[in-house]
Amino acid sequence: MSAGCVLWDWNGTLHDDVEAAVAGTNALLRHQGKRGLSLDEYRAVFSFPARGCYEALGIDATDENWTLLCDLFFKAFAAHPSKRLFPGATGALRALRDAGFVQAIVSSSEISALEKALSAYGIREFFAEVAGKPDAAAGSKIDAAVALGRSLKLDPERTWVVGDTGHDKEVADALGCNCILLATGYESEARLRARGAAVAHSIDEVPALVARR
Repeated sequence: MSAGCVLWDWNGTLHDDVEAAVAGTNALLRHQGKRGLSLDEYRAVFSFPARGCYEALGIDATDENWTLLCDLFFKAFAAHPSKRLFPGATGALRALRDAGFVQAIVSSSEISALEKALSAYGIREFFAEVAGKPDAAAGSKIDAAVALGRSLKLDPERTWVVGDTGHDKEVADALGCNCILLATGYESEARLRARGAAVAHSIDEVPALVARR
């Protein structure tokens, strides 16, 4: 019997890309004549879905602008040199696998790009399933997580969602399972602690936190 299951988020959790996301968001702000955000400012306001976050920042994200906004964002995001796996990510995945955990990814990233990235980083082998989105709109992933839970026949008491945003806590709540939030991604530590989940400062801490439960 498996020791349990860990459902990983991708962006800002396993993949260190928050600075690239700030660059993408700032490209949209400057395109519409607005001031760009610092990393701390971004972490204070980021939310799902992406469209709602943009609108809260005063970006005109109406349908007629949406395709252009996506193009501007992903051009800046792709060009940013900071993107990498978080140090310790592969070690954490290996430790959990060796301890008998099934692992999967539930992400708001577009699925083909996500699969390509996992293969490029050499970590696809760790995941029993990978759930992404059909497009790059970065919407809610609750439905995908619920479907994945049924597919993997998850036991909520032995399942953990590991992410870096309040939406990951919402996913865990929808599944009725445990949650660990990393304060190294898209939201500030203060915002994560307000969600009532366990908060870690490094991905290295995740296997021990899961084992402790």
